[in-house]
Amino acid sequence: MFYGEKLSSLRELNGLSRKDLATRLNVTEQAVWQYENDATLPKIEVMNQLRTIFNVETKYFFTRNYLASEVSEERVAYRTTDRESRKKTKLEVTYLNYIDYYIRYLEQNLIIPEAKINQLIQACQLILNNSNQSRSALIQQVAAYARAELGLQHNRDLMYVLEKSGIYILEKNLGMQIDAYSTITKAQRPYIVLGTFKKSAVRRNFDIAHELGHFLLHRTVDMSILTPAELKAIEKEAHLFASAFLLPEANFKVDFQKLRRKSNPDFYIDLKRKYLVSLTALEMRAYGLGLMSYQENRYFWGQLTKKDYKVNEPLDDEIPPIKPGKIRSLFKFVLDHQVIQLADLLGNFNILPEFLSQLFNLDEHFFDQYLKPQQDYFSQAVIDLDSFRQKPLSE
Repeated sequence: MFYGEKLSSLRELNGLSRKDLATRLNVTEQAVWQYENDATLPKIEVMNQLRTIFNVETKYFFTRNYLASEVSEERVAYRTTDRESRKKTKLEVTYLNYIDYYIRYLEQNLIIPEAKINQLIQACQLILNNSNQSRSALIQQVAAYARAELGLQHNRDLMYVLEKSGIYILEKNLGMQIDAYSTITKAQRPYIVLGTFKKSAVRRNFDIAHELGHFLLHRTVDMSILTPAELKAIEKEAHLFASAFLLPEANFKVDFQKLRRKSNPDFYIDLKRKYLVSLTALEMRAYGLGLMSYQENRYFWGQLTKKDYKVNEPLDDEIPPIKPGKIRSLFKFVLDHQVIQLADLLGNFNILPEFLSQLFNLDEHFFDQYLKPQQDYFSQAVIDLDSFRQKPLSE
């Protein structure tokens, strides 16, 4: 029996409309609708095209759907302008459900350390429940507490520290308008998805901290029912959190006071190198802390425009963006230690290696070594592989 819902899910996973897929298959949009609703069985030549387009075996469409709805739209935190597209949100939910299913499959025979991030979320909720302080003061208190609890000493280690805390960070083509988004599944597994569009390392750092802010500040907020004004307020809070988290007040004040000219962006370059945040983020933090006058603030932004730093800042081409490593390390661990055989993984789900490479944004040759006899090689994972341990056979 052909399961049209699996075709529908694959189409959404790849960001295709029915019209898009119809064009690639050289059939009508109505024909695609019929395939997905089990009204018509695709011809053999169409099945072969589907196999090539989606990197799955033909048998994939003749086995029951295995995806579970672990991610809900109301828990996906987008930027304000992105939320306007409900269709886009639905596509990302499909993507996250695929991602989450395969991660759970890879981890099923592993002992995974308790996610520190979930404990941190609960602790921060207690801080936020303190009504004796302003919301702004509470957010900055949460930021300072989170940085201390996570043990973040230098912002260059932000990606590593958050992945170690239990957050799964992925890269995906989100287009030019979307920087990142985040969600927590029904099973309390947190995800941050970063866009692959070219972006400086410092701006990516801010994106990651911004999404962490959503986890800690807005865990219980239903994003799908907020008005544009409410969404804007939510984004502003996450922005404030990221600023306070990446630029701890006490240390930043000391460093900022050493600047010879507070209104000239060029004098911020050493601070950018130290904190790995943009010149604009540094200035906005300083202005927010009352370290600059209104006139200095205006002159800074004027100079920023004059020097064309709004598009490309100094050091942007010198500091390489850090790439996520946890999921890559997870694949390496289970395959290197033969917890799971790649052939079994592919055979169980009737998928091709390219399916996984594209889904998890891995190098196109990542699985090559597991498709032929093992050879001795040396590798160093981004995430400490000791954090993964195979369950005893008795379990």
